[in-house]
Amino acid sequence: MALSAMGSGKIKVFAAGAFALCAAVLVAPSAVADGPYMEVVCPKTPESITEITRAEVYAATSFKAGEKSTYELSWAGMKAGYADIEAKSPAKHDGLWHRIFSIDAKTGDWFRSVFYGKDQAMAYSRPSDFAVSKFYIEQYEEPVFKKPFISKKWLDFNHKDCVVNEKTWDPAKGAGSGSHQLARGAMDALGAIFYLRTLTYKPGERRRAPIYTSEKNWWLEADPVAFEQVKTPLGEFDAVKLKLRTYLGKVMQQKGDIFIWIATRTRERQLLQIQGEIKIGSVWARLINYQPGR
Repeated sequence: MALSAMGSGKIKVFAAGAFALCAAVLVAPSAVADGPYMEVVCPKTPESITEITRAEVYAATSFKAGEKSTYELSWAGMKAGYADIEAKSPAKHDGLWHRIFSIDAKTGDWFRSVFYGKDQAMAYSRPSDFAVSKFYIEQYEEPVFKKPFISKKWLDFNHKDCVVNEKTWDPAKGAGSGSHQLARGAMDALGAIFYLRTLTYKPGERRRAPIYTSEKNWWLEADPVAFEQVKTPLGEFDAVKLKLRTYLGKVMQQKGDIFIWIATRTRERQLLQIQGEIKIGSVWARLINYQPGR
């Protein structure tokens, strides 16, 4: 399908889908009860949080502060943009050291005649369990002949009381606020990108966990479906191919299959590529540049 034949609504679906594949459809391992649904029941027992020093924040992980991975985003074989995913220097939040993860995804200038999009997000992730403590997302999406969609959102996670406090801003509505239920220990999808890389996989061994996104507590599952070689601009890698499933309540929310590939024989265990089906076709994110951290 030529880009000129696509309506602006379909273009917007593409851009949102491409970003979502990089930042919102990843999984963490099982930690809670069986079943595809999630019921948020806040435990009465206090949290047990392990305090660590700044030097220990990235010490036991395959990724280090300063790591940067760049992905090329494409739809139906056409290059559409790029996404950078980074692990940043540790920072304190509520007296505890945290890992800081960020993503910056945007369409390319060559795509601007039909659509321009730029989304950014940053997460504070607890080193002890990858639970999210703070999250910020900023979106700018500009379809042709339509007003831009602009949104900013700040989230503060209170795992003790199982509550997310949210502040929002957009040009039309101005500032807003609200609160939502939180499953204690839930990760954000950005932090889960990194957590996924810390795991080992065996055929038939499913990984499953809750993640909080879009005011909901989601179930995510990952099944290792193949161990294969993946060719990238950086070389050829041995990798595990994971099939992901996303759940909200008792209804499967995902529109199509989503697959991700993780390197298995490198020290860093890089996320190599993502492939998913959205309403208008297949979207890919492929690793094209990698800068290790220290």
